[in-house]
Amino acid sequence: MRPEDLPISALLSRLADTLDGLAARTSQMQDDLGSFLTQASHPSRAQLRELQGLDLIHQTLDDLRAAAHLAADAAGRNDHIDIVALADLLRLESCRIALLQGGEAALEEERPSGEVDFF
Repeated sequence: MRPEDLPISALLSRLADTLDGLAARTSQMQDDLGSFLTQASHPSRAQLRELQGLDLIHQTLDDLRAAAHLAADAAGRNDHIDIVALADLLRLESCRIALLQGGEAALEEERPSGEVDFF
């Protein structure tokens, strides 16, 4: 390895740290927007759906963050990733499909649905 090369474990660790920050910022935005919408006189269904979309983004970032940390730890040990441990970390079915089966389309097809949840 050349001195200017970056070990995969270091890259995965930096990726995980970046995802940590994005998940935290998204969570804060979600809380702020939720507070704003609950104080609005009559938020529209479309506004509430957008809030659900933000929640989906936050949950997806959180799953990707957890997976990146697991991968960084495994890469640092030159080890394989424990699929059961990874599956247990992931909350969203779309992330399980995308990361465990390679179905990238699962993340694109996921849409917020169901009743609107206030945060």
